[in-house]
Amino acid sequence: MSSTQQAAEPADQADQAEPQSTGTGSLLLGIAGVATIGCPLLPEALPPLMRFFPLYLMLPLGICAIVWGLPDVWRSRRGGVPCPVRARVGVSLGAVAIAVPLLFLLFYVRIG
Repeated sequence: MSSTQQAAEPADQADQAEPQSTGTGSLLLGIAGVATIGCPLLPEALPPLMRFFPLYLMLPLGICAIVWGLPDVWRSRRGGVPCPVRARVGVSLGAVAIAVPLLFLLFYVRIG
């Protein structure tokens, strides 16, 4: 069958074929960012690199969660995404992952 004999898709079906982002990436990054808070509480038998290195990743994971989730939240306000609950939770967890190290530094500077 040649390309001239094939039927063209209507424009509304082409729009539906686009993948809808649901905010899952933002949610996973936010969970990973908040989960790094508990890494120093791991057993002392583990090497220090496994216990304390994830703390260095907390801030970047939080920033990535916010950057990946905000477009979905903004798109929902315009009516593009039905209900981006995952994106909103991911952005919230990313904000927590950013706020915890900043509050710790602020507390350390005020005490020290």
